[in-house]
Amino acid sequence: MESVSDDKKVSDAYLRWAQMEAGDRSPRYAEWARGVAADPVLCAAIAELEPIKRQANLLFAAARFEGVPLQPWSDVRDMLAGSWSRIRSTMLARMTQTNEARRMATLLPAIAHLRGPIALVEVGASAGLCLYPDRWRYRFGAGKYVGDASLPLLETVASPSTPLPERLPQIAWRGGLDLQPLDPDEPDTKAWLEALVWPDASGGVDGARVDRVRTAIAIARREPAHVRRGDLTVDTRAVVEEAARHAPTVVVWHSAVLAYVSAFDRAAFADLMGELPVTWVANEGATLEIGPPAPWAQPADFVLRRDAQPLAITDPHGAAITWLDDIPR
Repeated sequence: MESVSDDKKVSDAYLRWAQMEAGDRSPRYAEWARGVAADPVLCAAIAELEPIKRQANLLFAAARFEGVPLQPWSDVRDMLAGSWSRIRSTMLARMTQTNEARRMATLLPAIAHLRGPIALVEVGASAGLCLYPDRWRYRFGAGKYVGDASLPLLETVASPSTPLPERLPQIAWRGGLDLQPLDPDEPDTKAWLEALVWPDASGGVDGARVDRVRTAIAIARREPAHVRRGDLTVDTRAVVEEAARHAPTVVVWHSAVLAYVSAFDRAAFADLMGELPVTWVANEGATLEIGPPAPWAQPADFVLRRDAQPLAITDPHGAAITWLDDIPR
């Protein structure tokens, strides 16, 4: 059997990403991904990187971080190729660390049943912007608000059976782990997190998401969380032990993280979550095997799980949550 070259693997991966991930969600990025896939020079350059660094998300964020504008592919292809040395350096130095605060709106129903103070731990915390569910107000649909009107607003579309919290959680301690934690006080953190925000359906900057990033950074700067450098497969136990000293209930949650670790490490992490005295909330891609199967989920969906059990499907960036009882099957 003829082996597939790395260049061809890159091309195929970018075509799949254009279709499955970007699609109607971000036509500009879908166009860019198709442009890369059809470009042998760029595919060859990307193929020289280790597989974890070949992601379209990482390439496009690095390109924008280095000054490539959100313009049609025909206008930016030569700019990207001409800036490849700087873009490559950024890709090698950084990781995809999207910190979309709106994901908290789809995580929160999984802990709506908890009462009393919580110690909240996030793995893959980036700048820790999803460690502040008590510092936002939520709108889950018409007239369905949780939180004080003075707080900044996160909106999601929740299906009828979604269990909504009666009040904001009481967070006694917040902390997390990341391979490369980002400091909310550093100007580069803001620039990088904004570069990671996908262009909107019109192909331009998604102003609403950028505003959420800026608001979330301001919150994190006012009340720093205990985010440390560490690997979720090695260091989570120690963070949980620290968290347990601050509250009787420890919640470990994460979103869009486990796709970046190996299947072996995902399984080991799931085993660890089963051993530790925590409530484990995972909001990850439907194709990842971290618990009982969710055959009703589509490949582009995220599946919200509590203690490995599937509860709902969610939009990857927090725009919607559909509870299990409301999913046609």
